[in-house]
This record gives sequence, structure tokens and C-alpha cells, in this order.
Amino acid sequence: MTDDADPVARLHATLARRETPETVAAIIEAAVPAAPGRRLRGRLGRVVRASVKRYFGWSSMATDFARPPPMDRQVAKARELAGLFLDRRLPQADDPDELEGFIAAFGALIGKAAGRSSFKHDRLDRRTRRDLGLDLSRRRYAKLFRLAGRLERRLRALRRAETRHRLVLVGKAALAPDLALDDLGGHLPTAAFIAYYAARMKLRSEFTIQGQQRPFDALAESLLQWCFEDPGTRWYAIAHVFPRADVLARLEEEEKGRLLGRWYDILSEIAEQLELAWSSSGIDLETMVVKRGNDSSSWNILAGAWNRARDHWMALVEALELEALYDNMLPGKVMRLMAGDVAAWHRLSGGGIHPDTPIWSELPKPWAVLRGERVCTRAQVEAACRRHGVDPAKSGWCSARPRTEVAEFRPTPELVHGVAVANPYLARLFREARIFSGKALKTERLTGLLDD
Repeated sequence: MTDDADPVARLHATLARRETPETVAAIIEAAVPAAPGRRLRGRLGRVVRASVKRYFGWSSMATDFARPPPMDRQVAKARELAGLFLDRRLPQADDPDELEGFIAAFGALIGKAAGRSSFKHDRLDRRTRRDLGLDLSRRRYAKLFRLAGRLERRLRALRRAETRHRLVLVGKAALAPDLALDDLGGHLPTAAFIAYYAARMKLRSEFTIQGQQRPFDALAESLLQWCFEDPGTRWYAIAHVFPRADVLARLEEEEKGRLLGRWYDILSEIAEQLELAWSSSGIDLETMVVKRGNDSSSWNILAGAWNRARDHWMALVEALELEALYDNMLPGKVMRLMAGDVAAWHRLSGGGIHPDTPIWSELPKPWAVLRGERVCTRAQVEAACRRHGVDPAKSGWCSARPRTEVAEFRPTPELVHGVAVANPYLARLFREARIFSGKALKTERLTGLLDD
């Protein structure tokens, strides 16, 4: 349980959630010593005051990421039927990792082989059921067989949802959600920087052609400076979210290597998921504009996670002075799918597709590169960048981002499907009525909310 009196524990609790930067700043402001530095306290105060002015004390936006629904109902039904029809007790399955054993035990009770769920071909006949000691009517056996098949399908769906949730967090907050409370060592400056910077990374995307907010703002800069001035700073924990050269320089070689391997494993996993999303959804890899039938949500989650993981991996390669690796393998960035209306907005504004898009379209795709089926090297990436007028270093194609530019702080906007709305009550009303969703409006819901 989180100790509400411990600011480090409170900050740690925000790492896997989606609290606004203003909320995190308020926790820090209440916890910092009387005089950690006038600049830091001034910047903290400005951020916290922006929250009070902007949010009227609350927000209509969720403060957590959607989590996979548990299998409690299905497990309870399996227990009920096993006890009622078979007079058997099933093992505990409170932890998701125990569900596979639970489902196997349930299938074994009725003689069902794992993965064999065809109602037409895989059910046991009466004689085989009798030989196994299953004194069940055909109707009761069929009910148990169907439930066993549903349990297996539901577990596969749960695994996919868990993977999606984990990669959402990777794309939004790097490895911050993986940090345990002990990793912060009770050190307030470390916890403050990681929690605030992670909250800035988790800002929702806005519907705009001007680019999204950068996470490293003036307050993040001051919090990082506080860490530099404190000898107790946990630099390995900070490197999980902010792999800048001067941060990585404070790590042991073994710590850098551990993070490097971790990020490469994540890249390998994401590459497989990207290929699956592409092959099952018919995405146009040339234009990267959404068309009917594309699963743009899944693709963009994976693209965000890939680009985050790739940038961290490259930062560690460079910190370990292993850039020669790029001469043999340098998988490219992955472009997000762009909504058709945003693409049209770009054209009306005199723009076009993102300059990285043609580079992405001509380079070998990440899944083929990581499997060793295609070669993609630094020379290939640099040549593609030159052909399309893009600086390979500044654009992040051939080197990790420097993370030195300090962004101007802007209050977190209240968003409805990416569109900024003036206040949270209006945002709630719009969301309930499906405004900006592209779906048919719920006018009766809009009227009901106005009456309230």
C-alpha cells in the first residue's frame, strides 16, 4: 500500500497512472524543503497555479490508462459448474499467471485437450466420457466444454490486452512504470524528476498540425538540476526515463548494458506486433494515411512504443561507444498513421505528408531487419535522409535525441478526442454526446446533461 504521508511513495504511485503534470507538481511543492532554490520553487508555483486556474479543481479526463478486464466472472462460473456437475474443486487463479494452469485443470476434468475447442470435432462421445468416469448428461458436458473453450479464448484475449497495456506504458512513459519504490531509494529529488517528467511524457496527443508538447520543460530542467546537485541521486532510475548523455555517464558499464539489453528485447517484441498489425489491417505503408479497415489505434500505440524504445536503445549504444553497430544494423523509425482529416488540414495549410514518411516507406521494415531477413545500416538511412532533404542526426534517424532543448510550459489542456475544450464540465458534456468522435451524436444525452 502507498503511504500517503510519504511524498516519494505518492510520486511513485503516479508512474503507471496518467496524473497531469500539475497534479504531480503539487505533490512535489508540498514536499520540498523550505528553500531548495528560488528558481525551482518559482517554477513549481507557476505550474501548480496553472492547474487551479485551468481545472476548476477537477478534470473530466481519466487519471489512469485502460487496464485489461480481469477474468473473475469466467473463473467464478468455472468453479461453480465444476462443483455442481463434477463435485471437484479447482486451484486458485487470483494471479493472471495462474490462469493458464487453472484453465488446463478445468479442461482436464472433462478430458478436453488444450487448444482443441471445436464443438463439432473435439467433443468426447458418450462411450469415451464414460470410460473417463464422466457421469454427465450430453447437455451438461456440452455446457462445460463450451465454457472451457471460452476460457481459452478469453485468456488469449487477456494476454493480448496485457501486452497492449504494457506497450502503451512503454510508449508514453518509457520504463518509469517498471520502477519499484525501492529503486527510488527514498530520494525525493530523484522521485520528483522521474514522476514529473513521466507525467509530461504521458500528455495526450492534441488534434493539431503544430506538433505536440515536448516533455522536457523548464520545471523538468530545474528538477534535474536539483538531482545533479544532490549526491544521493539514483541515476540508474533516472536513466529509465531520461537517457541523456550526462545522465548515462553516471552509470556503471554493467547498468548501461542491462538497460541496452532490456530495450533491445522490447524492440524485438514490438517489431513482431507491428508486422502482425500491418498484415492483418492492410495499412498503406507508403502514405501512412488511415483508410477504412485500418486498426490505427493499435498501430499508433506500437509506433509510439517503437520510437521511444529505439531512441533509448540508441542513447545506450552511444553511451557505450558502440556506434560501429550502426554500420551493420540500424532499424529506422516507425511512422504513425495519420487521420484523413489531419492530412487534409496539412494540405490546406500548404504542407504535405511528414518529411519522414518517404524515408520510412523506402527503408526495410523493422520486423524484417530484427529477424535478419533484410539489412538496414546507417549508410542506407543517411542516404535515404539526404534524398528527401532531412538531416539524419537532428531528425533522430541516425542518433539519439540530445534532450537539451527546454520547452515552454503550457497548462495541460482539457481534451475531447484530441480537441481542446474550455473547461472540464463542457468536455464531459461533449464526450457523452460523442462530439468530435466521428460517430452519430447522442442528442438525447446532450439534452439530459444540459438539464442536469
